[in-house]
Amino acid sequence: MDVFKINEPLSLLIGGFVIMLVFGSRYLVQGNLYDFLIVGAAAFLASIPHEIAHKTAAIRLGCYARYVLSPTGLLITLITAIPYIPVKFIMPGYVVVSSPYYEPEINKRVNGVVSMVGPLVNIGIGVLSLIIYYLVLPRLIIMYGITSWILSLALFLVISIIINGWVAIFNLLPVPPLDGSKIISWKPLIWVIMIVTAGVILYIGNVYL
Repeated sequence: MDVFKINEPLSLLIGGFVIMLVFGSRYLVQGNLYDFLIVGAAAFLASIPHEIAHKTAAIRLGCYARYVLSPTGLLITLITAIPYIPVKFIMPGYVVVSSPYYEPEINKRVNGVVSMVGPLVNIGIGVLSLIIYYLVLPRLIIMYGITSWILSLALFLVISIIINGWVAIFNLLPVPPLDGSKIISWKPLIWVIMIVTAGVILYIGNVYL
């Protein structure tokens, strides 16, 4: 199996840090550590909860699940972390799921549910970030004025909206082994609703913010 055999928490931290580099490396090159930390935090929070959701759902459905790093995926992700490369891939690792069931229909449902929850977390974080940006942030500005921490929060929210929308869409692509291929074979309508919602989130983040 194409995996690094190291403990799971360390694997998650490494995977999260590599994804931070994918979205924030250009700020490091510019010597802008502050913006790197803001963008990196948004990227980290878009990736780790996604993987934890996969694992949690699998375990609750009676499966064995563990996050592992993939040497090939890690290398590809690191290559696309080079600043200004337009195409980004985020595949440093994945959750290995072992089902105890033999019935094909049950396994299709298990695979569909486990695959769905990852992008669903990203959609949820993206929507929450939108709500905070449009409803909470203006009130904070009225209360405190345009301070440095308000500007940092605004940047974090915008980046969170864009990254979570992008991560959701990437994972929802109906191409094996991405989540979308398993969701669409289980419940095509759910897949359509999710990818349209993720697309709207990404569109708002890129066009209106």
